[in-house]
Amino acid sequence: MKNPNLYAVITGDIVASSRLKANQRRYLLTVLKSSFKTIGDILPGVVYAPFEIYRGDSFQGVLSKPEAALRASLVIRASLRYGLKMKQRRYALDARIAVGIGSVDFLPAGRGSEGDGEAFRFSGPTLDRMKGDQKLLIRTSWQDINAEFDVECALLDALISRWSAEQAQAIIGQMRGSTQEKIARELGISQPAVRQRLKSAGGWAVEELCRRYEQVILEAKNARSHILPK
Repeated sequence: MKNPNLYAVITGDIVASSRLKANQRRYLLTVLKSSFKTIGDILPGVVYAPFEIYRGDSFQGVLSKPEAALRASLVIRASLRYGLKMKQRRYALDARIAVGIGSVDFLPAGRGSEGDGEAFRFSGPTLDRMKGDQKLLIRTSWQDINAEFDVECALLDALISRWSAEQAQAIIGQMRGSTQEKIARELGISQPAVRQRLKSAGGWAVEELCRRYEQVILEAKNARSHILPK
């Protein structure tokens, strides 16, 4: 009997982490762990298997609600660009992330590193095949959905590559669902300054893409639940 439930496996690694100094590499772990906590804060109840860091610069986690995977991925990437500030934007830290959406056959002791299933087989191999400027790819069993997300992720990658640390910080506030006024108070800046940061970062486009992604995945989940036997 097939399990109609869909999960998201998020697998990633830090781009060019070898160029970091020893103290920066240690701080990188703090930034990554903080981004995972932020995901839990803004998307309560979606983390099915906690994010784990392995090989020093790679990570993996499992979400029970695949429609939340894009926002989770954005939190990680924005946190990296803000958490480890670089003098030049082109040297800003980033991650390659592959999101696999599908079933999970088993998850021993609730650890994603020991799990298996469709979602894992989409995620890990996709990360291994990423090349060039690709930083985000989403894989499902639906080729038409994959084709749509390929284009949208490419545009998103181009946008994120231009984010300053301050813009990434504002995006994190937006991901939290905070108003511009609240973000301004938290950052100690004016509301117009927040608005300008979000505008320059393409915040409105990021939010539209998140909503489109959520719509597509929810529709796919509903279709799958009607097809598979109970």
